[in-house]
Amino acid sequence: MSVILQKYPYILLALVVVFVIFAFAVLLPNLTLIRLVWLSDTASLGDKFTLPLTLLTSITTNFTALSAITTTATSFLIGVNVALIVYLYRRQKAMLSGGGIAISGIGVFLGMFGVGCAACGSLVLTALLSTVGGIGILSILPFQGQELGIVGVLALLYATYFLLRRIIQPITCDI
Repeated sequence: MSVILQKYPYILLALVVVFVIFAFAVLLPNLTLIRLVWLSDTASLGDKFTLPLTLLTSITTNFTALSAITTTATSFLIGVNVALIVYLYRRQKAMLSGGGIAISGIGVFLGMFGVGCAACGSLVLTALLSTVGGIGILSILPFQGQELGIVGVLALLYATYFLLRRIIQPITCDI
């Protein structure tokens, strides 16, 4: 992994992905507010750009500690996984085993289910379950659906381990 960390394009890629995923997760509960301010004639252009940046700090107030930790960890691990996948793909230039990508995809999918603030809980899961009348399932769980965020982080950790193992393995044939 130290070889990858010495290559600035991969670090930059990981940081950009981390920021985009984190911003999406934190700003998602406030999209209506952001839209209203952007469409407002009374808000200055400076206010329109400042609001989303200010709302990024809402992770400390609108999210539970567990939700904030899983959201931050999910963002970080998705960024690392994207950088590792790009590195592995560029290094091998051959048929890439779908295992690492599939596990990363599952981790991203489960991690996004756990994204939510203290007021609205798991946003994505709540929206999906409410369409099929299954919102009561979340109340049965001890952390009201935040368990899926933990499972997502664990899946992303495993995906990172799997990708690092694939990178460490030699490019030669096993036979």
